[in-house]
Amino acid sequence: MNDFIISVNSSRFDVRILNDSELSIDEEKINYELIQVDSYSYLLKLDNKVFKLTSEKINGELFKVLIDGNHYDITVRTGLQDKAFKLLESNLRIQSHHTNVKAPMPGLILKIRKSVGEKVEQGESIIILEAMKMENDLKAPASGFIEKIFVTEGSAVEKGTSLLSID
Repeated sequence: MNDFIISVNSSRFDVRILNDSELSIDEEKINYELIQVDSYSYLLKLDNKVFKLTSEKINGELFKVLIDGNHYDITVRTGLQDKAFKLLESNLRIQSHHTNVKAPMPGLILKIRKSVGEKVEQGESIIILEAMKMENDLKAPASGFIEKIFVTEGSAVEKGTSLLSID
């Protein structure tokens, strides 16, 4: 048996090829026949309906398909590929999170080294905070883009005041 996860535009379907003439889509059995007309064109018969389709492979899993005059973006993955993709996607969501940078002590904002929309790398200098007559170089706790700056140069801040956010 061949199991696939097929995404058509924003809809997902579990497709299982049962044999040479039968498949299931989301557990519903359907008779099928696929006849190749030329390099990119096919006739697809699902139960008693016939569809003319043209397919262009974009990469290993993405296809541009024209079926009876309608365009579709179709992604085809095996069940294992889909699980791996979901795991990577969730890992990226965990890594790219919103971070508020707060003042570690009361002081005066001497210099803001970044502006809204700029990319910042973890450990990069973002703000110079003067406290007890010493300049403290505040570093970015995470990589991302400066989403918002809550203070201005010359402003006094208390410990715990939000200085900027990184997304």
